[in-house]
Amino acid sequence: MQPERVKALTGQPKKKAVFYCTAIDIPSAYRTRRAMRIAQSLTDIEVIFLSERPLSHIEEAGFRVVRIRGKDGLRKAAEELRPDILLRDGRSEPGELDALRDMIPAIIHFDDSGEGETAADLVFRTFGGEIRGPVPRNVVTGQAGFIADPSLIRHRRVGLGKRPPGDLPHIVVAHGPTDPANLSHRTLRHLTQLHIPLKVTVLLGEAYSHPDDPLMMMALGRRNVTVKRVPYDYGRELASADIVICSSGYIPYDVAFLSIPCIVLAQDEEELGHALPNEENGFIPLGLGRKVKQSMLLNAVMELLLHEPRRKRAIERQAALNVEDGLDMVSEAVHYYLEYPPRRKAGKH
Repeated sequence: MQPERVKALTGQPKKKAVFYCTAIDIPSAYRTRRAMRIAQSLTDIEVIFLSERPLSHIEEAGFRVVRIRGKDGLRKAAEELRPDILLRDGRSEPGELDALRDMIPAIIHFDDSGEGETAADLVFRTFGGEIRGPVPRNVVTGQAGFIADPSLIRHRRVGLGKRPPGDLPHIVVAHGPTDPANLSHRTLRHLTQLHIPLKVTVLLGEAYSHPDDPLMMMALGRRNVTVKRVPYDYGRELASADIVICSSGYIPYDVAFLSIPCIVLAQDEEELGHALPNEENGFIPLGLGRKVKQSMLLNAVMELLLHEPRRKRAIERQAALNVEDGLDMVSEAVHYYLEYPPRRKAGKH
């Protein structure tokens, strides 16, 4: 419904939200999927995306995209659009919020490790390291702010009902849409040295920038090895696995939502510090992927395949984390801050 129509029916203009996500140009990236699900849930609000790059996939979904340029682009867009709320996903720049707080009644940030964590009215911090010291009152930590991909929802807790791996265990390798360290190649190369019947599916994202010929050659030379590029049913592929091998970013949350035994390789030092994928939570973290030796990875795989108590413990610990789809809670928070903004717009009394 158009804002003018809403105003005609209710006497009130439609509330306006601007969404600025610094990593939204890759459609399958977690931040993109999170932003889209939040925006689609706000059916009574006009949502405008701000971006420094073209976002055809956002426009095709029916949302307006306003291009911004330069370090001052966000402030200029806020000054022109005068939104009721800013939704900011990603690390904020120093001093960014000083001017915005005078123009925007409410500001919510997602996974902001910059200055915005203290300056925003509300922060959902899903990723990051162990919490040390008291958590600020404006910060919601942990999986409460996790928003699941729609393809995962029908497979929630699928691991709890899975039988032990059969004669052809299935390993799904998923290192995200970009895989900067090319862990897909490293993982598959190691797995091909495991001389047992095995089914392996490697999921590549649309932003995988490495040559895929080596992967394809390894797949062609072995039965039951498949390399898939987007599009594929992400939820169904993960849910079909007996073991998932993935990076340490958002994918462990997807896996915990499904509760499937998981081996984790970090893309970089930042991912290495993420708190969720640890032994206590049902994961086998092997550290930096580029340094993981073949023997370490294969031993971890065999441990999960041969020791049923270890496999069951991993599933139960993941399920106990209660990773759920937090969309309703995030959407309610947006509506609350629209209804009760911490600051009034300049000139309004």
